[in-house]
Amino acid sequence: MPPAALTDAPHFALPTESVLQATSPPTASTTPGGTAPDAAASGGAAPNPVQEDNGTNPATNTTNFTMRNEFTHLKGGNDINTSYASFKFPILDQRGSVLFQVPFVFNDFTGTNPDLPQTGGLGDVKFQLTYNSWMSEDKRFTLVNFLEAWVPSADNVLIAREPNSNEFTAFNLGTGKYVLGPGIGFVYAFQPNIIIAPLYFYEVSVAGDPDKARIRRGKWRLFAMYAWESGIYVLPEVNIQTNYLTGNNDFYVAPEIGYSLKRTTFYVKPGIGIAPDVNDRQWGIEFGVRCQF
Repeated sequence: MPPAALTDAPHFALPTESVLQATSPPTASTTPGGTAPDAAASGGAAPNPVQEDNGTNPATNTTNFTMRNEFTHLKGGNDINTSYASFKFPILDQRGSVLFQVPFVFNDFTGTNPDLPQTGGLGDVKFQLTYNSWMSEDKRFTLVNFLEAWVPSADNVLIAREPNSNEFTAFNLGTGKYVLGPGIGFVYAFQPNIIIAPLYFYEVSVAGDPDKARIRRGKWRLFAMYAWESGIYVLPEVNIQTNYLTGNNDFYVAPEIGYSLKRTTFYVKPGIGIAPDVNDRQWGIEFGVRCQF
């Protein structure tokens, strides 16, 4: 299964009062870091409050800055290390958001190409638009739409020396293409501190270097999150990515563990591939910090 990175799937946060008010009338009582449905709507007492917004809910649109590093070891011995700097800000009265992300990539493909030098540099810059298109009356279910876009900004050394990188299933390493990625998903909050969220993105190249392979990829991100009032949270995730041109699938399981304090979240996210093929993700680790303003 060739790899396609979840590099850009959004990092998420607990629902906030401003987001809920932007999508439906303010009929719920609020709690620090989230909104608790009315007792009448939920058929009982309101859920316990959550003290810290950990930035993991895709339906929450706040201003934040994220620095993270992702190291991935591929089946066959190759390694990819990418550092990301991203900035997100709300729009449309916090019903949507815009994200700007800059990657810095370091590749070591000597596992399958011993004569290929190690390379590094700026990757393809990504923009992402998020919009909460619908919310249920009890404010537990939110439908979220996405539009991702990558521009071919990668250093020439990455584009020229990467071996058939556009055929990878889980990575945008420097495509030489303009790539669009519409997406859709939903967030269901059992309580403000317990959510589930399946998300799907379809990536397609629309223009760019004609000598580079086309891109047609699908990305599933399925996760749940549980947060304690102490600020500690866990987020088990299943990531399935498919290259529709080669038929390859990259299946990856990655539990995230984090801690939030005063609107700053620190997290670590180890991962392991399930039955990987050559150049699929075999194992990896991600760590980072999210700061909300």
